[in-house]
Amino acid sequence: MLAYALYLNDARIKAYVKSLESSGASVDVLAVVEEGKLRVSQNGRTRVLHLTTQYRGDNALLYVWSYLKFFFASLFALSYLSIRRRYDVVHVHNMPNLLVFAAVLPKLLGTKLMLDVHDLMPANYMAKFNVNEDHFVVKCLVAEQWISSLMVTHVFCADDSQREFLERVCRIPARKLSVVLNLPNEEIFGPVKKSGVNDHFELVYHGTIARRLGIDIMLAAVAKVPAAVPLHFSIYGAGDFLGEAVETARQLQLEDRVQFSRSFFAVEKIPEMVGNMDLGVIGNRRTLACDKFMLPVKLLEYVYLEIPVVVPRLEVIRRYFDEEMVKYYEPENVDDLARCIVELYQCPEQRQRLVKNASKFYDNYNWRRQADAYLGLLSSVANV
Repeated sequence: MLAYALYLNDARIKAYVKSLESSGASVDVLAVVEEGKLRVSQNGRTRVLHLTTQYRGDNALLYVWSYLKFFFASLFALSYLSIRRRYDVVHVHNMPNLLVFAAVLPKLLGTKLMLDVHDLMPANYMAKFNVNEDHFVVKCLVAEQWISSLMVTHVFCADDSQREFLERVCRIPARKLSVVLNLPNEEIFGPVKKSGVNDHFELVYHGTIARRLGIDIMLAAVAKVPAAVPLHFSIYGAGDFLGEAVETARQLQLEDRVQFSRSFFAVEKIPEMVGNMDLGVIGNRRTLACDKFMLPVKLLEYVYLEIPVVVPRLEVIRRYFDEEMVKYYEPENVDDLARCIVELYQCPEQRQRLVKNASKFYDNYNWRRQADAYLGLLSSVANV
């Protein structure tokens, strides 16, 4: 596994690794440095190698420099390791897609390469800079996606909308594409025993703290909820927008209602942290990427943990969840989100109905089925 990411809190990568371990495979994970962690650590059949630090900020040049450092560290590490270990498969996670070229020597030695598209770089750029598919940079990013796909045997993506974009815009053949939803791995997300009624109406958000994910929108909505509602909002995670989010909460005088963990967390801790909450909140803005191509991981985790969820009415969410499964509000509408929170507080029966109906999602989708398909594909292409 190769990823410019924190292995600590990447649920998608850990789900793959757990399934590989269960199948008897040995796994090396090459990822970014984690504070307080050894550069190399062994856990059972999995070894984690932390290569370079990850940049978080607004400076584009520093982002590129950080990517380049990781690319060359990966290139040297994979070249050395592939001679010693002769990998059957190298599974590369974007962004960027060009990380697949760090595995050029393993490929020459017969290793099969896989590319996992967590995020669509062309769509993200179009959303951020409000340009269309004809823009020069977007065309370059589409070409980068296409060229990277030529290097690999198979491409995985995170939802059906991403698959359609990769096929239609990036011209990747349908036979080379598979959807692997960001579903909780049952071995990581064990059952959580509810501990009874909370003293407050407990809201929760966990994950990356970023403006595109609407942290400020959720805070503004909480500020509009009447004081008569005994609300408490727990925000677990970190990110570029953390400082501004904390300052926004201070300006809105939410110190008594909002708590920030101010740090990332291990995926395995999510059930314990959020399992007893009353309501999960999603705040994604209506950008091109969020509306069409980013099915929130935390939404799938809340549904799995039987927590009702209030979500923006975005196209990618509506593709999988109807009005009886989640509570929709108009995207970026603070008043509408506040109204939904109050309504769900006042109606426990509605929350219970949402949980019951949302559970039907897992009648059609589950990690075990995805893992079996994934492991079967790896076995067939690697002939193991």
